[in-house]
Amino acid sequence: MDRRQQESVIAELIRSLGASLKNRRLYPPTHPSVRTPVDKCFTELLRIFAERSELVLVISDGTLVLDGVPIFTLTSSLELFMERLGAIGAPAVIFEKGLSTSDIENFIRFLHETTEQGLSAERIQEILATMGVKHIRVKPPEKDDEDDAAAAREIYDSAVQAVVSVLGEVRSGRIPSGAETDRVVRDMGGMLRKNRDAILALTLIKNFDEYTYNHSVNVAVLSLALADALALPETEKIEVGVAGLLHDVGKTQLALALIRKPGRLTDEEFEEIKKHPEEGYVLLGKMSHIRPGSAYMVLEHHMRSDRQGYPKRDPDYRFHANSGLISVSDCYDALTTMRSYQKARSPLEALELMKDLGGKSLPADLVAVLTKTMGPYPIGTTVRLNTMEVGVVTATGPAGPTRVMILADVNGAPLSKPETADLTEIIGTSGIVSRSVVGTANPLLYPAVVAGSFPAPAAN
Repeated sequence: MDRRQQESVIAELIRSLGASLKNRRLYPPTHPSVRTPVDKCFTELLRIFAERSELVLVISDGTLVLDGVPIFTLTSSLELFMERLGAIGAPAVIFEKGLSTSDIENFIRFLHETTEQGLSAERIQEILATMGVKHIRVKPPEKDDEDDAAAAREIYDSAVQAVVSVLGEVRSGRIPSGAETDRVVRDMGGMLRKNRDAILALTLIKNFDEYTYNHSVNVAVLSLALADALALPETEKIEVGVAGLLHDVGKTQLALALIRKPGRLTDEEFEEIKKHPEEGYVLLGKMSHIRPGSAYMVLEHHMRSDRQGYPKRDPDYRFHANSGLISVSDCYDALTTMRSYQKARSPLEALELMKDLGGKSLPADLVAVLTKTMGPYPIGTTVRLNTMEVGVVTATGPAGPTRVMILADVNGAPLSKPETADLTEIIGTSGIVSRSVVGTANPLLYPAVVAGSFPAPAAN
């Protein structure tokens, strides 16, 4: 289902939960006014679980949000539902695939009967278990941007470790499981829905010594952001994310000296490099917990839209529908990364270059989606503000940057400690924002502060 259909289903689902809870105050559990909303909720959840394995409900700043979809039109039953969740201490609830109508009934009973307030997530989970609830769980709240940034960083580092583990096992001659890559991709997808900017900002991590690992995770994050923008079904998003994470796994079959060669490759060396998509395809085919779609995307990520890439295939060969997401993400992260043989492009420079490649080596429609997704000043862009301060964009909205990390003061002098500026902050009652972006700035004029603006990844 597309995003609009999904939002309609989610709104109906949450209304059914609220109606059942409200009617539980008036009627016994077997009354149709209680049972019918439960059955309706179960039916709507089945529709959603046809494309995903879980659904997350949270209360954030007084707003009910289900799987990233805010529910602004509140009925009295919905208000009661929110009030009970908040009072008991369950601001984040996860519905898992496999749940039954009895899970929903007992969860409603728990909300109706529980008199204790401010319970810990662990205590709530214990109570739900004693009531026979198997596929609904709760988790502690993550309240603000700092929490999100820390959670995003933990997910990013976990993904790096997953890549390190997979590549290490392959180099040792073993065939690893894909279970961990599947898990971290689901975590990244969840963070993208919760706080897109928190996880996208981490793609600015460019660790030269650990390029392969960071690049793999960055491509996975960017690919998932594109999949989100296209409203792909959840199963396809997981395939895309896993393919992004493992797109270069075939390079483990090549000599390390060749992979790490700092200069230009000879024709013979490049022919060796060109083998890595097929090697990766074979490896993914042997791994458990890897869907065939991921393997095909790994195989095809260098084939090019004009079919002039590698590996070569017959003219009538049909690409996997989502291979282009990996190609575009791979290109963007590579262009914005400093290598021994190339200077890093700024995000805007990379997007402009990719537009020229659209329809040739890259699918033009997906380059356009990436450009729209990243916004007029993508995260990572060095900008000058109306105050003459210089900073790096760390969050964006539909109209442009919403948050910037200030790196240099009005005189161009580096700050001893970078400061975060909210570009939506209003001065007084005039409706005028305190700071705004007036244009880009040359990051080469501020190399020290730009390089140090984001922490290095955790040690491997």
